[in-house]
Formats: sequence, structure tokens, C-alpha cells
Amino acid sequence: MKLQQGDSLGAYRVLERIGRGGMATVYRAYHPALDRYVAIKVLPDFFADDPDYRERFQQEARSVARLKHPNILEVFDFGSEDGIAYLVLELVEGGTLADRLGKPMDLRDAIDVLEQLAGALDHAHQHGILHRDIKPSNILLRADGTPVLADFGLAKMAGSLRRLTGSGTVMGTPEYMSPEQAADEPLGPASDLYSFAIVAYEMLTGRVPFQGDTPAATLLSHVTEHASRGRAPRRAVGARRAGPPPGHGQAARGALPHGRRVRGGAQTSGVAGSARRNRGPALDVTPGPGRADACGAGGRRRRGQS
Repeated sequence: MKLQQGDSLGAYRVLERIGRGGMATVYRAYHPALDRYVAIKVLPDFFADDPDYRERFQQEARSVARLKHPNILEVFDFGSEDGIAYLVLELVEGGTLADRLGKPMDLRDAIDVLEQLAGALDHAHQHGILHRDIKPSNILLRADGTPVLADFGLAKMAGSLRRLTGSGTVMGTPEYMSPEQAADEPLGPASDLYSFAIVAYEMLTGRVPFQGDTPAATLLSHVTEHASRGRAPRRAVGARRAGPPPGHGQAARGALPHGRRVRGGAQTSGVAGSARRNRGPALDVTPGPGRADACGAGGRRRRGQS
């Protein structure tokens, strides 16, 4: 069902459509009772029509709504009405990190953004919640430039669509997917850490490290290419020939994570801390004293992980 300007959805009045993707449509709306503008994300019809999927949607929405962090998009409400399942979210209108990419970011700006996002991810992982689709377009920017990680849980909800349709399609964005996600294996925090490091690499160089002529080729690159500290990744297809600014190149190569066994012992906040100490995101994804093993040495899913 397509909403029109002036339509009501629960206690909210729809003002305009502001975004549309493969999984959801986003509207700007107004909540008269609280005199507050919000974003409403409308999900596919089956979330409201099928009792089983409606329950899964409600469970996931409640879990994500419990996450309270200054760099995580707040979930105010959720509901189902007239065959429409929707989430009511904090309205952030400063664009996305993707709008700032295409060229290397200033090193200090990049570190500042990474530190804030790392805190958000660690907070979510400590509460047993995975993101599953970390990418620049899911990182919103407030008017003052503060980054906000959006769409927690949406990729997991999208997995319900895959099971419903039997399509066998791997859910996620190929350029940022971990090898285990590309292989459709069980996921843990290490998978989010991999995607986070890919975003860090793009922030520093202006390009993603792995990109093929097709989505399938890109997925294969993540599975087969081993990006180590001593070897730079193959140049992305279509990337410009000019290298990153002085000092960015080594830091960018260090941003790329190693295997899942190594990533399994790392915390995302340790990644950003290393970036700050080294004056650039030489992202440390090796286990160290006092770091929590988020999902076990082999990257297995922790009990209760969403």
C-alpha cells in the first residue's frame, strides 16, 4: 500500500516520501501529540499480513528499540495498521556518510566518525544485537555532523523475506559483506567488524577494496581474497589511478580485517582506539589482553545473538 500526503498511520500524519529501497519506504511524518517530526519506515506487506512474520517483526523491533546510544538511530514506536507494518524512527536530515565519500576523507574527520560508530557497534553487540548491513548509506549524519547508525535489525527482517520467497538470495550489500555473510553462514559480531573495516577503508581511500563487474564477482572477492597487513588489495574495478593521500595508504591497508578467527576476539572500540593512537585507522583487529571475546575464537554466534 502506498501512503499519500495527509494519510494517517496510527498517531502519525504522513507528510512526504523521503526515501525508498529494496526493503522499505521511508516517509517524513508528524506526531501531533508530542509536536515532533519523525521518520516512518514502511515494511513489505507480509510483515503485517502473516501472523508468524508479524510476531518476528515485533520481537525484532522491541529488541532494537532497547538500544539507547547517541550514535544509534532511535526507534520511537512500531505498529501494524490496515495491512501496513511500520517503524517510527528519529528523523535525521543531514544526509548520509555515502554523500561524503568518493574521495578520501580528512584523516581527523575519519577518526572522529569511526570512534563514534565503534562505540555504537560495541553497545549493540554487548546487548546481543547484530547490524548485518553496515555501509555508508546506513550511516546518517545529523546537522552537526554526528554519525548515527541506522537500520539495526532490518537485514535480519529481510532474511524473513528470503525465507518466504525461497529465493536463496544472500541478504546484504556485496561491497561490504563479510566472507561468512557472502557464504550465507551463521553470523556473529566479527561479521559486523569486517563491514565496519571496509567502510573505514573507503573513508580513507575513497573506494572500496573489493569490487567486481557483477555483485556475484564482488561477493566472490570477499570469499577468496585474503587482505593481509603486508599486501594491498587488488584495485577496485573502475577506481581512479591516483593513490590515497600520504599516510592514508598504510593506514587503509591496516583497516582491512583478517580472518574470522582473528576478528572473533576483537572489540570494535579497540579498532577505533588503535586508529586514534596511530593517527590513522591502522585498525587493530587482533585479540589483546582484557578484550571481550564477543563471539568465540571461531566467530561463532553468541547465544542470544540477533
